[in-house]
Formats: sequence, C-alpha cells, structure tokens
Amino acid sequence: MNQKKALLFRSNRPMSKLDALLTIAVSAALISLATWVYSRRALRKFWDRACRGIRWRRRFPDSPKTEIREFLSTLVDAFGFRQSRRCCFSPDDKLMDIYRALYPLRCLPDNLELETFGLKLEARHGVDLFTSWRDDITLGELYSQTRKRAV
Repeated sequence: MNQKKALLFRSNRPMSKLDALLTIAVSAALISLATWVYSRRALRKFWDRACRGIRWRRRFPDSPKTEIREFLSTLVDAFGFRQSRRCCFSPDDKLMDIYRALYPLRCLPDNLELETFGLKLEARHGVDLFTSWRDDITLGELYSQTRKRAV
C-alpha cells in the first residue's frame, strides 16, 4: 500500500509542457490573488474613511463643490475606482500613496493610472502633471493648480 502511494507522488517521467504550463498558471494565479488581497487591504485606509468633503471645503472655501467633485472624478476615473469612492480622498493624500496602495508590489506592471490621470488632468483642467511632478505631491496641491488655471 505504501508503495502505491509513493508511486502516485513520485514519478520518474520528466515534466511535460502541459504540466509546466499548468504549474506556471497556478503560480501566477496565486501571486495575483495575494497581490489583490494585499492591495485591497492597503486601499482600505481610504475606503474606511468618512466623507472628506469638509476638508476640501475648508482648504478651498471659494471652490464650488462641483469643481472639487469633478477633480476627484478625474482621479477615480483614471485609477478605475467607483465614483462613490471619490469622497474618500483628502486634499492631504499623496498621489503616490494612492498608487502604491493599488500596486503594493513594485515589480508588477500597472495599468498606467498615473499617466492616465495626467492626461485627463490636462484635458479637463489644463494642468500638466508631469511638469510639476514630485513623489510627495498631494491632491490638494494638484487641485490648487487647477484653480489657478481657472482664474
């Protein structure tokens, strides 16, 4: 009986192409699942917040709510978040913190969210994200640039 079990788990035949492909697919699926779970946990710090609208209104008292919402809609569109998530972001949030929460493993490719946000920001608000880029740039700083362009 023990010999039969040993033969089931140990084989002298080389791994076939199908076995190798299946092993790679399962490994990729497990890595993707682990990254997705880790990313959702990292994004939870944003999603678990109450609405940050009051912070935006205090920082930019002369800005209409619709302009703030439009700016935040640009952000969530570019990052592929639901529109209902736009109120979760604060003017003090750093753009790279949002990006790194979405992509916790830096070795994995992204969906060009930062580039998409930059293009949408320029198209909708006339602000060039790439000329004013810093790793610690906040959403409030970017929004204030849109306000300067509007005035």
